[in-house]
Amino acid sequence: MYLTDFISLDTDEQLSKLARESSTYGAFFEYWRDELFERVMRLFVWENTGEVKPKEIETRLILQGHCGVMPYKKELTAFFGNYNGISKYIDEKPFYMVRCPLYSGNHTVGKDIVVIDNNSLRNPTIDLIHHYAMLLAHNEVTLVDLLVVARDKGIPVVKTEKQKHSVKNYLGKLFNGQFDVVSDVGMLGVDMLPGTHSSLSVVECYETRERLLKAFYSDIGVKSAFAKRSNTVEEEVDADNSLLLLNVSDMLKCREDGAKAVNEMFGTNWTVHVAKELKYGTENEPEEVATNESNSKTNI
Repeated sequence: MYLTDFISLDTDEQLSKLARESSTYGAFFEYWRDELFERVMRLFVWENTGEVKPKEIETRLILQGHCGVMPYKKELTAFFGNYNGISKYIDEKPFYMVRCPLYSGNHTVGKDIVVIDNNSLRNPTIDLIHHYAMLLAHNEVTLVDLLVVARDKGIPVVKTEKQKHSVKNYLGKLFNGQFDVVSDVGMLGVDMLPGTHSSLSVVECYETRERLLKAFYSDIGVKSAFAKRSNTVEEEVDADNSLLLLNVSDMLKCREDGAKAVNEMFGTNWTVHVAKELKYGTENEPEEVATNESNSKTNI
């Protein structure tokens, strides 16, 4: 097959490791952390940023809550950095220490450098990503457990190392979907205890995943495709819209202010807006959808 032949050129070792670890909590956490990070990266669209790639701006905003922008050798650059200095407010510092593999230095905010904030409190988004990646990873482990346990019931309790080895071989075959028999007569002494597995069904695990993703998007401020408005009353719809707008609008406003400050200081023409594919409020929806929702409210 094409894909197998293509990726086996130099990645056999990585694929073998992935196959061994793909059903573990660590592998699922890493997958969802990266997946959610990528989804957040696509929320906002930066335009006319020239030599500064939008992903460099968003990466710093998501990971540390702020991003410094200033020239390095006459080329605008997005920097990781830290506030420092003394002012009358604890959270407002006059200087910003930038760092990158080629340069580090301390600069005056608003004079030498513009600092763009992720939100009005400068909180990063990575903590939210970490939280939901953890929950989703636990859900995935539970789902795999449910699928595998359906092939056999009970927990084996062994008395000897020989029994332990035989049971591990048997369970390994079972996990891989292979039929196997235990030829070791010593297995006759193995006790089987009732399984203490999740009370969730496979379908409920999938529904839990969808609910977690919906909650993740709601915490950011984006309407989820899983939302079903037919069972909600007008007050609930309005409240949901308000909370969504409170989140994403704050993030957008901080980015717009940052782009404006960059333009004023460095004579650029940066702009930023929410990705048009996303819905974060009635005014951001296609006209037909917004009209349908208004009609639904009227009919309630």
